[in-house]
Amino acid sequence: MKRLLLLLCALLVAPTVFAANPQVELKTTLGNIVIELYPENAPKTVENFLQYVKDGFYDGTIFHRVIPGFMAQGGGFTRNF
Repeated sequence: MKRLLLLLCALLVAPTVFAANPQVELKTTLGNIVIELYPENAPKTVENFLQYVKDGFYDGTIFHRVIPGFMAQGGGFTRNF
């Protein structure tokens, strides 16, 4: 499982649209995931997250905790921790 998580280190986050509901595409070794953000519900959180994306904070990070069918937690960690 740890090897699978390390494969995800190729995670690249690229903003796809800066509109009313911006979307961010997570590019992983196992496929891409598009996340739609809702600034009307959490304006400061969305603004903060998009700034991290713009700054490249998530580039090269991994999913460090995966629970199948429930969640994938990542960001802030690299292959070398």
